Amino acid sequence: MILQRPGFGLPLDQLPPWNRDDSNHERFPHAIADFFATRGVTIREQRMLDFINQITDKPSWWEKIHNEDIVARWRSEACGNREQQYTSEGHLSVACFDYCLQELRDKASYQEKRDLVHVLDVGATIVKADVDPFDPLRAALQKAVAPLETVPDRLKDWHPGSDHQVLDLLHPSLFPLTYGLSRVWKTGIVPLESAEQYIGLGEVCPVPSALEGGVAIERTISWDNAGSLAPWGRYQWLPSEVHLDGTGKASITSYINNLHYARHPDLYTVLERAVEKAVPLWEDCLSLFTDRLRIHVEECGYPDFIAPEEAMHAVNSDGEDEDEGLDEREREWAVTDRLHDWIQENADHAQIIHPSPKHPYVSFEQRLRDAGRQRLELHKDFPDGLQIIFKLANIHLTPDNAVYSGSRWHVEGALNEHIAATALFYYDSQNITDNYLDFRQQVDAAELAGVPVQNEWEAAVRIWGVQQEGPALQQLGKVLTRPGRWLAFPNVLQHRVGQFGLQDTSKPGHRKILAMFLVDPHIKILSTANVPPQRRDWWAEEVRKIEPLASLPVELFDRIVNVVDDFPVSWEKACETREALMAERGRIADELDNVLAEDTFNFCEH
Repeated sequence: MILQRPGFGLPLDQLPPWNRDDSNHERFPHAIADFFATRGVTIREQRMLDFINQITDKPSWWEKIHNEDIVARWRSEACGNREQQYTSEGHLSVACFDYCLQELRDKASYQEKRDLVHVLDVGATIVKADVDPFDPLRAALQKAVAPLETVPDRLKDWHPGSDHQVLDLLHPSLFPLTYGLSRVWKTGIVPLESAEQYIGLGEVCPVPSALEGGVAIERTISWDNAGSLAPWGRYQWLPSEVHLDGTGKASITSYINNLHYARHPDLYTVLERAVEKAVPLWEDCLSLFTDRLRIHVEECGYPDFIAPEEAMHAVNSDGEDEDEGLDEREREWAVTDRLHDWIQENADHAQIIHPSPKHPYVSFEQRLRDAGRQRLELHKDFPDGLQIIFKLANIHLTPDNAVYSGSRWHVEGALNEHIAATALFYYDSQNITDNYLDFRQQVDAAELAGVPVQNEWEAAVRIWGVQQEGPALQQLGKVLTRPGRWLAFPNVLQHRVGQFGLQDTSKPGHRKILAMFLVDPHIKILSTANVPPQRRDWWAEEVRKIEPLASLPVELFDRIVNVVDDFPVSWEKACETREALMAERGRIADELDNVLAEDTFNFCEH
């Protein structure tokens, strides 16, 4: 069978439709391609999400949630006094707390079955799970990664622009698929154990027509037309093929880009175990994309504000002369108009009654049933296997370079990688302050604009914590990324790494992360099973085995290798390509930000 993949035999911009309400999905949603938005998360619900997230970070929380004394203390801390329960943005009402308690007890039961917990789950699902310091996989990963770390300083690959803080051990931006340069072995499979013997074989992957100028995607907010940067990059990260058997055991069946199988067989084995750990998290975060808002507000307006005594006094006294001659109903209307004027002028600091949940809690499993769906089972639903992109990176801080400033808001990859979900494993950390991953997503501004009463939009601004004419984006919250934590989330949420630093600024510290990006299994892309390794150093080792090259002096052999043209790719050229890829991804991120910023809150129009 002739190989056909997007950008090679198939149009790069061919994208099956996705609809949140369609149960027969042909792919998973993607932040670049789809308008994935909620109706908006109220400030009070944001506090509920944060409360649940914090409780599920506590040791043995699944037991404490059934201890009435502990629950009573949590209730007192979360709810405060009676006034705070209704008007404070930092507190919960009793109804909110009771809802959270029911949700937490359900999540505790679910954790017993799945060993994971869902957080910040209002439309998409973020999943976290923790392992203890003596977890065998954690220890095995530390040991297997060590050979990549213990290299001479001249060989250490500090990520460009990271100020010698981010050490790349395994990065997909090095030696990626490059349209117009990389070769594709289309008549067979590049074998895992001898992939380097296939270097140089195959035909050059053509430059897809979709890259010739701008492209509009069928999404509610479209990318610009001609002249715009296409959301497909000129490069593609190369995933590895991974097979899952009926028991969930994972086998990596094609080489990991930039990780030589013969030199690192132990790391391949450990990464297979890591995939097995990530699969349940991916299954949960990709199973459901329905609205799970806890607080639904059908209408809001000035009656949601609390007018203090001084406001009522001012409203009444200001209109004493104006109200002469009015009947009782007309006088009430006049007072109401003046009160509305006062609220408009003082809405930023006037107290407002925050809403509470009005509907009963519905579990994740019940929502699946209500939607006519079952939880995803990757080994059953996608028997042809998975495609996974692997990345290993360390963040090193020193007394002279003691603060990591974090990252920008982004989603993973360009659209041609079709990344459906990410799994992160924070497997080692030393002398580092608490650090978090922030999440935000779009809000359906048009739908939210219909909630406030005409010309009473100040209530919506306060209840949802948004800005009139501001971008229709909301930060959902942040998840603690402590040592031993697994975190998975779908690629519909923008995220960013928060700032962190050294605990003891007199000593160095580090944080080590494994990242695995799951390619949408509905859409197979070119992988390392199709694209032989492209590294000139690996190729040189292979041809060195062949006579008469094997007998040449080292200096002469190196001279011959160095006069090779563009392919196989030298380390220097690979670094140039990485810079170009990073610049392109930065422009795509800028473009996405611009697209998202075009949709703004406008509560003045109905």
